[in-house]
Amino acid sequence: MANCEALRIDVIPMLCAQFEAAFSLHTLGDAQEAQDSLAAMYARIFQSYVKPVAERLRGLIAAGVAAPSYGAGDARPHDARPYIYAVLLELVLVHAETQRTSPSALGAVLGHHLESVSQALIDAFGQRARYALPALVQATLDVEFLAQTLGSYTTARASEVQGRIYLALDERTDNEARQRLQDELPEMRAILKRLRERTRGEFACFKKARPVRERDRQANA
Repeated sequence: MANCEALRIDVIPMLCAQFEAAFSLHTLGDAQEAQDSLAAMYARIFQSYVKPVAERLRGLIAAGVAAPSYGAGDARPHDARPYIYAVLLELVLVHAETQRTSPSALGAVLGHHLESVSQALIDAFGQRARYALPALVQATLDVEFLAQTLGSYTTARASEVQGRIYLALDERTDNEARQRLQDELPEMRAILKRLRERTRGEFACFKKARPVRERDRQANA
């Protein structure tokens, strides 16, 4: 994947420029054909790379949401479910591997997986007929914790699917649970904040580094 991207972005344009300079010929058509071929090859390689992981993540999510203990009882949930942590730890491994082998593809790979897990969540939640308040709170915690942890890699499609998750949940709850959920939102925000602080070290790789400003560079010199 990294080699294909290097060919497309660096090598082919450089070779075409050198050829044009040496022979005073234009290679626009040939260069475009080569770029199109490389783009198609890259897309196939990309899909073969992300597909096995996406299938594992979908399995984790389907099993986690389908568990009989999901949202069971009357107690207020105070943590994301274990399947969410399993998904995130799987993506930590993906981050490490992609960063090592094809860093230029990191954003695309994690963005694709965020879209994939968001779709897997809406599919899994759609399998349950009804959400009482504890299950509704649990689903909201799961979705928000995952979305916030991977927020640096969100895409327009991931945001759109996440919005549809809440519509799917709303369709499967009653007015009483829906109204009581509004009362739970302040505590839920506090729980999410605590979860993010507690897992800051575990999932620090998902936070993109801020660009160093010139003033900071001079101060550290």
